[in-house]
Amino acid sequence: MLPFSLGPRPRHLVRRATLSLPGLLLAAAAHAAPLGQCYADLATTRNFTLGLPRHAQPTPDGQAVLFLRSGPRDTTLHLWRFDPASGTETELARPTATESLSVEEKARRERARMSLTGITDFTLSDNGQTALVSQADRLKQIDIATGKVSDVAGHGWIAPRLSPDGTHAAVVRDNDVHVVTLASGHITRLTHGGTETLTHGLAEFAAAEELARPDGLWWSPDGQTILYEEADSSGVEKHYITDPQHPATQPVEFRYPRAGTANARIRLGLVSRDGGPTRWVQWDSTAFPYLARAVWPKGHGPLTLVVLNRAQTEERALRVDPATGQTTTLLTERDPAWINISPSGDGRGRSLPRWLPDGSGFLWAAERNGHWQLELRHADGTLNHAITPASLPFVSLDDVDPAAGTVTITANPDRIRTAIYRLPLQGGAPVLLTPEPGLHGAIFADGNHTRFIDSLSGADGSAVTTLRDADGHVLASVPAVAETPTLTPHIEYTRAGTRDMDAMIIRPASFKPGQRYPVVLSVYAGPGYKEVLDAPRLNLENQCMADHGFIVVSLDGRGTPGRDHDWERATKNNLIDLPLQDQIDGLTALGKRYPELDLDHVGVHGWSFGGYFTAMATIRRPDVFKAGVAGAPPADFADYDTAYTERYLGKPQDDPDGYRASNVLTYAQSLSRPLLIMHGLTDDNVYFENTMKMTQAFITAGRPYNLLLLPGTHMLTDPILRAHVDDAREAFLAATLKAPAPTATN
Repeated sequence: MLPFSLGPRPRHLVRRATLSLPGLLLAAAAHAAPLGQCYADLATTRNFTLGLPRHAQPTPDGQAVLFLRSGPRDTTLHLWRFDPASGTETELARPTATESLSVEEKARRERARMSLTGITDFTLSDNGQTALVSQADRLKQIDIATGKVSDVAGHGWIAPRLSPDGTHAAVVRDNDVHVVTLASGHITRLTHGGTETLTHGLAEFAAAEELARPDGLWWSPDGQTILYEEADSSGVEKHYITDPQHPATQPVEFRYPRAGTANARIRLGLVSRDGGPTRWVQWDSTAFPYLARAVWPKGHGPLTLVVLNRAQTEERALRVDPATGQTTTLLTERDPAWINISPSGDGRGRSLPRWLPDGSGFLWAAERNGHWQLELRHADGTLNHAITPASLPFVSLDDVDPAAGTVTITANPDRIRTAIYRLPLQGGAPVLLTPEPGLHGAIFADGNHTRFIDSLSGADGSAVTTLRDADGHVLASVPAVAETPTLTPHIEYTRAGTRDMDAMIIRPASFKPGQRYPVVLSVYAGPGYKEVLDAPRLNLENQCMADHGFIVVSLDGRGTPGRDHDWERATKNNLIDLPLQDQIDGLTALGKRYPELDLDHVGVHGWSFGGYFTAMATIRRPDVFKAGVAGAPPADFADYDTAYTERYLGKPQDDPDGYRASNVLTYAQSLSRPLLIMHGLTDDNVYFENTMKMTQAFITAGRPYNLLLLPGTHMLTDPILRAHVDDAREAFLAATLKAPAPTATN
């Protein structure tokens, strides 16, 4: 579960049951100009991220950079090549047709939070000579040297994977795996029997949504064999989503694993790219049903899997013999609360384990000592030594250079920043490669250790993508066409309360010392997402809110990541009590230090888990929070998915008290402050039934509430709609915090 955002990273007015949305939007429009223009600008530019390079990566020879980029106010991605020596850019591929996406592809994009169109993905062959690009259900092959673009045979393809030598593409159509020979267009079907509930080559819902594993296809290093996932979801609960805007359209069926119910059953098969029988990989998938990672390394390292038990308290790394499918356990990690999967596989860094080319050992990461550390392990899985010091929390492995005996990593120099470092493989002092404060992310080409891409969201408000040499020197900036933000964040970073929580205060551009301002708590407060980061461009929306006459505050309390093991796991079996107390303690401490914070007029808003927190805070602590705007709140975690919910609460049948304590419905009858709920009717992540149950509980208890119904899913991409929604949220908070709350009418 992640919060909603238009930018990259980490959703009514009813009295009783009477809709009055138009009045709310008219109230928003009445005071929108000129300040309301910032919401329109943010929506149209996706928080000024449209036109920035995306997925930039150096070619294996280091002589060029490939990247995706749209225009500054359009969402259609094109593939570009940038030549640092000459400073020129060349368009390699552009979309050629209007997209028509299958239900499966729409679901894949929803899991990846991909809302852009056009050339949405590309992969490079090992030699950097061939790129495979995808648009909707069609593929194109590009000769990088000449720029020649060729259509790949067939259509209806999803989840494409280019072979290491660039000669074949593994793809999925109608839930079966196929291989296309790029030179001839010959198509070989590798699996049979695929149905809507028996898929081949696709990651199941739990892996794609909650385990940061989008892949269900993997090539062997020699390009002769494919490892694929088979997922049987026939035993998973059926959920149906109907689009009320099109009542003549049949509902779409999804298999959604609610907490405590059946997951998809998965297994892995090995098959020749030329077809033939499948060899099934053997492990105890009953005891370890979650596949977190599959890594098939080049060199002498073995195919390796990382699997988890359902409670996610035990993790095993398994060595696979591709000839037989047999597995042996390399290492086991245990945690009585839960195991966090090593920080890779989410688009950041190399997936772990990462084998050394000679097969003598592998790199692994663990937080058993309180903070993430990168380790070198012997080939049998036993510990050799820790590479990174505990004082420099490890974030991701970006490169391994065995010849030089070094690794390049991303790490946390402090709790609100990341930086890139080089360290000796055998341990030693880290060398800082990126001194600019902010959030850095590195991308190396496989086999090239001399140049890397650094994507920086800077502490100075910048957003730049640069090509650097191995020592961190900037060689060139990858061209962007994004607009310059029309507002400047005014952020103070500090610590709050006796627990020294990371805190962020955003003041209006017109801030006047000595004046008191109503406070809006912009919150997530849940697992997996940190709010307070030294990257001001992530807070343009909150700055727009502040410029309307508020002070916006964010805090990272117990249960949030990026601090230490025990801090994050303090909320095991109860997702609300400690986070709620921490946010209130932090606000109280900041109010004592900063008299401009008017703590008699505090509102709260958030999305997803932040929406859940908002509903809880508004209901349970009306003495602190005078109003709330809750976006897509998972009201009852028994209705949320297995892999997320059971990690923190276990199964509902095993701990009903924990679920009851964490359930908004438990407290619904106590609602006494204005609460606006926003929810997409076709949300397939936090289903609308959550809001439906919550509003029914309010009606039963005779509690007035406010509801804004949204078309679409967990992502809200239409810029006009998004701007109006932001205006409506701000108008609601202005009406409830800056003036007496409206009385209920029947």
